[in-house]
Amino acid sequence: MIAEFVKTFVRVAESGSINRAAEALFLSPTAVKKQLDALEGDVGFSLFVRSRRGMALTDAGRALYADAKRLIGESAAALARARAVAEGGETTVLVGNSLLNPCKPLLALWDAAKGFRPDLRIRVVSFHDSVRELSEIYRDFGRRFDVMAGPCDIAGYSEHFRLLNLGASRLCVGIPRDHRLAGAERLSPADLHGERMIMLREGISATLDAVRRTLRRDHPAIRLEDSPSYYDIDVFNDCERQGILLLTLDVWADVHPALQTIPVDIDYTIPYGVLYPLSPSAAVRKFIDTIESQARSRREG
Repeated sequence: MIAEFVKTFVRVAESGSINRAAEALFLSPTAVKKQLDALEGDVGFSLFVRSRRGMALTDAGRALYADAKRLIGESAAALARARAVAEGGETTVLVGNSLLNPCKPLLALWDAAKGFRPDLRIRVVSFHDSVRELSEIYRDFGRRFDVMAGPCDIAGYSEHFRLLNLGASRLCVGIPRDHRLAGAERLSPADLHGERMIMLREGISATLDAVRRTLRRDHPAIRLEDSPSYYDIDVFNDCERQGILLLTLDVWADVHPALQTIPVDIDYTIPYGVLYPLSPSAAVRKFIDTIESQARSRREG
């Protein structure tokens, strides 16, 4: 029962709302609230600060959230690995899935081509976009799952994993719903003058470092601020709560329901593709070759 309550706690932390968590869990808001109350009673401290704006984690709640997500993810990965062995081991490819690295675009390519590879199976493994978890995934790629799809411009990534480039993600700005710029169809950098805007800190992405230099030179009136490291759901939540902007990507338009993702006229893109291990298994190699062939056929068709 505690495990169920922890999963509910994680869902509320990510959505920032009991009602939104209830919808995702197919429970009533009353049931979700009872589970949270029971969990706080068991641990003996408060996990959330309740306000009109929603549910915000306390410091203790943040600590529990990080470990809870890691344990849930590791449990799911362990089960997926065991199932893969039971189903034939090397014929199963584990596909990572998260809010910021959704596997849906990758599976769409696979679904169109899997008839040519009846010897391969796919199993989805969910993980959490926390700074610590992403650091571990990038450093030891292939331990929890075999491949994942997403934007990639991480400095030094070739030392840890390979990238099958499938295209590019365009820069956008995440705008809180009640912000003066909400509802715009497109933005120019001049529209952002006087605004605070979070972007990835320097040294992680060569492309975004170039974007930062351009904005500082040509648009110093934009007040640029660093994210702690990689983006995670907390970064999106903080921008929504504080009413500040977030430099984001078109592929992340559905990450946070309270932020509108609006294209911005900044002439840079981020590579998008499939990340896979430096030394892929035979099954992963076949999977990558199949995805590459299907992507090429779509471009040529």
